[in-house]
Amino acid sequence: MLKLFFYTLLVFFQSPIIQDISKDDVLDLLEDKSIDIIDLRTDEEFSKGSIKYSYNIDFQKSEFIDNLNLLDKEKAYIIYCKSGNRSKKASLIMKSLGFKLIYHYKQGYQDWVGD
Repeated sequence: MLKLFFYTLLVFFQSPIIQDISKDDVLDLLEDKSIDIIDLRTDEEFSKGSIKYSYNIDFQKSEFIDNLNLLDKEKAYIIYCKSGNRSKKASLIMKSLGFKLIYHYKQGYQDWVGD
């Protein structure tokens, strides 16, 4: 019984790998230059506008996973797409690849430019 109690505490206090964040959270996190921001939209979508400092890794390209594997899995990343759909899928892929911390901007770029 004591073992179960400590296991529950460990799970409760463990930081989740994927954290859903809002626009305000993105703005706060952008101040931390050690966090990279990845735009998962297509090259065409990216060329029409993006969040400052972001770089593009197209979720729909066949080399998507190869491109992710080039990244430092120990770093924290903010990821976003147009509406949060592709980035949600990508966050699960990144988690399975061993990334330690993923900030998922769940409303996506359409929310970013919506104001």
